Amino acid sequence: MKTKQIALPILLSSSLTFSTLLMLELVAKILQKYFTDYSLFDLNWWEASAIFTLGIIMWFLTEKFGISKIVPLAIFLTLIWFALSLIGKRIYEVDFHFTQFLIALFVPIIGSHLMKLKKLDDELTENLKLLSSFSYLFQSKTAEQRIESTLKLLKALLPISEAIIFYLIDRELKPVGRTRKNTTSTEPLPTRQAAWRDIVNMCEEAISSGQTKLTKNENKTCIAAPLVSEEEYVGVFYVEVQANLEEEEKKLIESVSEQLARNFQRREAKKLTLPNQSWWGFLSTQLSRNRNELLKIIRNNIKEQAFSILATSFLKEAFAVSYLDGTLAYANRQMRHLANLKSSDPSEIDLTTLLDRFKTRTFNEPQLALRKVLQTGESYENELFFEETGKTLKIQITLVEIASNESIHETGISTKPACFLVVISDITAVKENEKLRSDMVNLMSHEIRTPLTSIQGFAELLMLDDTISQENKEFISTIFKESQRLARMLNTFLSIAKLEQSDKQEFQKIPVKLDSLVSEVVQTMQDKAKRKRIRLIEKADPNIPPIAADKGLVAKAISHLIDNAIKYSPERTSVIITTAIEPDYLRVTVEDRGYGIPKEEQEKIWQKFYRIVREGQDKEEESTGLGLALVKEIVERHNGSVEVESEVGFGSKFSIRLPRL
Repeated sequence: MKTKQIALPILLSSSLTFSTLLMLELVAKILQKYFTDYSLFDLNWWEASAIFTLGIIMWFLTEKFGISKIVPLAIFLTLIWFALSLIGKRIYEVDFHFTQFLIALFVPIIGSHLMKLKKLDDELTENLKLLSSFSYLFQSKTAEQRIESTLKLLKALLPISEAIIFYLIDRELKPVGRTRKNTTSTEPLPTRQAAWRDIVNMCEEAISSGQTKLTKNENKTCIAAPLVSEEEYVGVFYVEVQANLEEEEKKLIESVSEQLARNFQRREAKKLTLPNQSWWGFLSTQLSRNRNELLKIIRNNIKEQAFSILATSFLKEAFAVSYLDGTLAYANRQMRHLANLKSSDPSEIDLTTLLDRFKTRTFNEPQLALRKVLQTGESYENELFFEETGKTLKIQITLVEIASNESIHETGISTKPACFLVVISDITAVKENEKLRSDMVNLMSHEIRTPLTSIQGFAELLMLDDTISQENKEFISTIFKESQRLARMLNTFLSIAKLEQSDKQEFQKIPVKLDSLVSEVVQTMQDKAKRKRIRLIEKADPNIPPIAADKGLVAKAISHLIDNAIKYSPERTSVIITTAIEPDYLRVTVEDRGYGIPKEEQEKIWQKFYRIVREGQDKEEESTGLGLALVKEIVERHNGSVEVESEVGFGSKFSIRLPRL
């Protein structure tokens, strides 16, 4: 490759110098009868070698330093050589071959510069082609499909009796799209032909004047809007409406006309050829015209992209986009309001400065959040409570990635980071509603607990009364058991309500050895397992590191999983409790050989009050539908996750994953 890069300039420089000398020699031969005998090739071998060596040197110098630095040097050398030539000719009668020297000096400079211009011109053309086609990566519809969708949309919005799209071809309007309310017409042919001529004449007036034409009568309103984009007229959009046309509807038709014009321009741009394959392509006027058309398409693409940015001002969420260097690319109106930014601030502050304006106790180091997003690629979410205003905001920071290649429609392609997206939502009303609901649940639950305790107490006293018959004692026993079951349900429900109402910072997180905690829970569950002849098997990695957790809550979650495994496993089976290490988490798995859970219900079991109904299920095995909901709430409050794997008839495997320190 390097040999080719060196040989090509030598060959070109030598060829240009030789060709120029040959042409001038021919001219000199023709002019010999008018001037003194003079030959450009009147050189011996070492003089010719020196001339060609000079040409090659000037080519390389121009390639390295550029024509702007080499030309002054070449002029300086020319003046010196000219002076030497005069002195040598008149005093010493020595020929310094000034003409050959001049050619060897400037021809390689000009040739090298033209080669650079050609290369830069080719790069410019390719970049224009790429930039003009960039918007097509996000568009699946062709211009023809857009015509169809445009007519369909307008037909749904306006009482249109007829709509026609004309395209200007060779200065003549040709219909390329049409929709009518009634496809069949009872009017005679001459009447329809006259009506068509009126439509065409109206459209020609619109395109010649560059103004929208509007006519009204008792039954309908006709409008002809020219299709114009970048001051170029490409057609006319004609619409007949069976009503008076309001000003807003007229503006809508004119805006649709602009969109259609841009679609047609894009379609034509895809047909353009850019003749830059030959070495003289950069001198082509056709190439310049086509590149000018591509620039129009690029401006239209930028204009359409600006529409989507403008539309974000109407979103309820506040968001900002930042480049990877921290520069804010855009902040919508809601973000500027929440961050108390002035109109000039987004261009003056960076991403970290913006996030600093949302600091709270739970979000006091925004840089750490950004670092975590960059390292993991996962979105960062947090809730921010501001005591001075009473507002609660939800912040989400996402690392936006784009496809490494040109197509975004392929699957399984590699991506690379592009920018940060910060979204902030005002969830004050949502949090207030949640708190109100939790307070109401707590109040009602406490009001239920008091009479429930009385029922249990009196039922227990009645069962101790020997004067009551055995049959009545069985009824009282049922009342006592059901009241106990209702009490357990109520306690679990209160635990979930308390968790939902509390903030993450209210947890008393301490270093907890998860394997030791699992052993403690297993010991407390041994008696229950033995009553059902179920063996609890504990497996733990010997190198389990500690986690930061609320010991009581985590123990409650593990206890619920083991209790469920015992409850829904047949007698004389085993329940295996495994504690294992993962790269970022510790996993506790409870595996049983019970009934199993149907695949379609595995996501629902984490919902409150959801219970799987099985035929022949004992009353003792009936679930409250709250245990797994509590487990999920506890684990997620510790930034962990829950999973389940199950097959009907072969048992279930429940897992909780808690983050490591």
